[in-house]
Amino acid sequence: MKTHNQTQKLYTQRASLYERLFVDFLGWGKALDAFFRRSNYLRPNAKILDAGCGTGIITRVLYQLSSEKGYEGIQFHAFDLTQNMLDIFQQWIVGQGATNIEYQQADVLALETLPAHWTGYDLIVSSTMLEYLPENRVHDALRNLKQLLGDDGLLLVFLTRRNFLTRWLGKRWWKTNVFEADQIQTIFREMGFSRIERKNFTSMWSNSILVIEARK
Repeated sequence: MKTHNQTQKLYTQRASLYERLFVDFLGWGKALDAFFRRSNYLRPNAKILDAGCGTGIITRVLYQLSSEKGYEGIQFHAFDLTQNMLDIFQQWIVGQGATNIEYQQADVLALETLPAHWTGYDLIVSSTMLEYLPENRVHDALRNLKQLLGDDGLLLVFLTRRNFLTRWLGKRWWKTNVFEADQIQTIFREMGFSRIERKNFTSMWSNSILVIEARK
């Protein structure tokens, strides 16, 4: 079983490779952009958390979409375990001149280290983060995120779906767990989430990504 230290070491070494390979070359950023353009998750004055943000691709997509729509008052918060990933994100923030994005190095299993005002979120998004946790700690991570949601808040999770490709690429190269849809939905129910729903993710990633939407 891999440890958090092993995950942190892996992405310290491969942060730039992750950005070039997945976000750019394999089109993960474009796939996310297309998904959120078809959705209605954004609104003015929303408070949004990107949990396990990596190089910040979720926040980057949502920030650009909110700018296009002219939505004001949105607060973006983001955390990740690995500082090298956050360094890439920070370069993008500076390049954009974004003033409504805060980020911090943190562990989803120890969110007491987050600032006190990082709570009451309208939307929490987590993209391929739960895969890096020991299987017996996924419940703990979801419990922690649930506590940060506002009363009407929504948790949106992108997960690696189990198939031949993800078994090989994810488990052997990126050291991730992979999930079955029924398996992860059961975990959400056990954590007391309501209105659990699978969302369509139409792209070249369709057979490799599960998208789960859940409310408190």
